[in-house]
Amino acid sequence: MNEQRRSSRGWRLGSVSGVMLGALACGGVAEPEVAAPEATGSTALVERVRDTAELARMKAYAESLYDEKDVVHRFTSRGGEAIDCVPLYAQPALRQPGMENHRIQLAPGTEPIARPERPVAPGDSLAAKWRAEPATLEGRADELDATGARRHCPEGSVPIVKLTLDTLKRFESLDDFRRKVPNHLTGNVSVETGKRRSEQAPTPSLRAGPTDLHQYAHTSQWVNNMGAEAIFNLWSPYTELSSEFSLSQMWVVRGSGASLETVEAGWQRYRDLYGDDRARLFIYFTPDNYGSGGCYNLSCGAFVQTNTSVFIGGGFDNYSVAGGAQYEFKLMWFKDGTTGAWWLKFQDIWVGYYPRTRFDAAGLADRADVIDFGGEIIDNRNLNLHTSTDMGGGAYPGAGWSYAAYTRNIQYVDTSNVYREPTSLSAWRNDSNCYDIIQSSNPGGWGRYFYFGGPGYNANCT
Repeated sequence: MNEQRRSSRGWRLGSVSGVMLGALACGGVAEPEVAAPEATGSTALVERVRDTAELARMKAYAESLYDEKDVVHRFTSRGGEAIDCVPLYAQPALRQPGMENHRIQLAPGTEPIARPERPVAPGDSLAAKWRAEPATLEGRADELDATGARRHCPEGSVPIVKLTLDTLKRFESLDDFRRKVPNHLTGNVSVETGKRRSEQAPTPSLRAGPTDLHQYAHTSQWVNNMGAEAIFNLWSPYTELSSEFSLSQMWVVRGSGASLETVEAGWQRYRDLYGDDRARLFIYFTPDNYGSGGCYNLSCGAFVQTNTSVFIGGGFDNYSVAGGAQYEFKLMWFKDGTTGAWWLKFQDIWVGYYPRTRFDAAGLADRADVIDFGGEIIDNRNLNLHTSTDMGGGAYPGAGWSYAAYTRNIQYVDTSNVYREPTSLSAWRNDSNCYDIIQSSNPGGWGRYFYFGGPGYNANCT
């Protein structure tokens, strides 16, 4: 049931349905679909493709990712995604130039070494006091969709959330689609009305924080590393406009200027990209300081997936509810010492990797030197007011457990391949009246952790 929420702009529906799944059915019977959070406040989807030539380019691109004749199985996930199962060697990454002779790894050749556990004082563990359920999004061989197709890819194939022309048309160009923040979100034209913002309302305050298009509440540390790991509290927060996103993620970074390179992962709600109002598991990488060389998920043939069940770009089976059930999942980026690939781990599953050849020596080819965790939103301000887009759970970090989103058990892997706890994380936010972050430490329990988030527009965030 949707919860009503009130902002200074009036009533709005909450973004989380709070669906609790029943036990899996036995014997391959049909299962109910997951009820998605409703399109609460997000504007209608807008087609922005610039001309017929670009539309033709988009169509050719979507068709080039893999050959339809190679699809060995199709099904619809609980959340409604169309999933194509493609043979491991026919997936988009293996069709790219230079990958013809690539030998696929099925797991990292090396794994990080656990550091010695610290003793836990009685009553010290927040994990025991505040319990969250594991978030799930994997396919299930014992479930059938509405057509009778099993919700699982056969061995030797990988699940791909089908990229459609309808999705691509919501961007001005293919290059824009591949950017983390497309060009129509960086200019001074409101994409919802097509009018210059200066024609809609007076020039906004020059206060740097809430007038920024891109806003963060995050914490980072400079440290040479071979990857990072954390547990992420999962929400599907309200976004006022379809062109805005709200996410919680980690960044692993190296380089500067045009050579800045990252691998990123977390959850993201972004209606323009995904077509609905559910947060999704996402990955992103950039080899060119957020130019058009990177992409989300499996949409440009950069990431080699090896796992048959995890849907990258797929919606989850359940989301946290304010004051109620909480869900979380663990993510890790790890640089394999054998091949130099950057491996993604979801929960305890090695999902796949970005090959070392995607990066260069000034960037992530050999190591990273920054770890970063936190929330990020796009404020595509409407009528020059800050939008009411939530970060995290929509509550400020001081609200605490079951209201504010958190990230816990933050670790990195040092250059000797050993897990370490960061001790010099530095928090930053654009404006604490809009979104904030509070860090803490709970040795032996939540380890290094933080709460973060906020509601966006309010009397002090305009």
